[in-house]
Amino acid sequence: MRKLSRLVVVLPLIANLWGCGPEGLEEPRGEDIDDLGELQLTTNTVTQELSYSNGGSWASPQPATPLSSTSDRACFFTRIRGSFDSSGDSVRILASRETWNLHGAGSTSAAAACATLPGASAYSTAYEWTAGQPRPTNMGSTRGRVCFLTRVGGAFNSPADWAGIYESGGSWFLSGASQARNGYARARCVTVSTYSSEHSWNQSQGSPSYLGRTSGQVCALTHMAGQFDGASEFIELSRAGWHWWLHGGSARAGVAAKARCF
Repeated sequence: MRKLSRLVVVLPLIANLWGCGPEGLEEPRGEDIDDLGELQLTTNTVTQELSYSNGGSWASPQPATPLSSTSDRACFFTRIRGSFDSSGDSVRILASRETWNLHGAGSTSAAAACATLPGASAYSTAYEWTAGQPRPTNMGSTRGRVCFLTRVGGAFNSPADWAGIYESGGSWFLSGASQARNGYARARCVTVSTYSSEHSWNQSQGSPSYLGRTSGQVCALTHMAGQFDGASEFIELSRAGWHWWLHGGSARAGVAAKARCF
């Protein structure tokens, strides 16, 4: 039996933009909506700032939630919640029939937001990482580009389990660690004029992490870690007033998150 660790209490003043009630029920991983046809667009230069647009939320066993058109927007996670106990548990943002969709499998749920792009085709193809591959996935230059998670899955059963994006030697990399050796992740990059340093939150904190003002920037999850066993475990970006916050909750161990704004 897993030992319970201290429950993190998120400050009540932080507005939950999308709600966070318990979700559950199963869906087999084999029926993957990615098979409907994922768009792969080449990154072009964008010099104007991105503007925020509302996305949506999804919870198992609901069908995929449409978010926005792929023609002029990029979408990213703002909340991940639930039980990640096996290779069949996942959440994902994917392109199908010229629409971004939010979906998943297992006893999971998620929320996403989108950024309206000032130029067409300003996001990259999807990059993938799978536990057991010999090295991290190189996603290209950090110059004028920022990357964020669009899919996470597999068992997150200990503080040592994680999936995320990091920069090294002028390049973005997608990697992780999976004690069950069944973890996987996907990410995309978008062309921007500037982006923030990476902000962190973990369940040992007594308060959310402040990311900055909402004016002129959007924020996206870049890292997920820890023991996700149910509805009590979540990581989230919230817009409260004119400010972005990164926070979460856990009745287990080692739950943590990172995010960037751009």
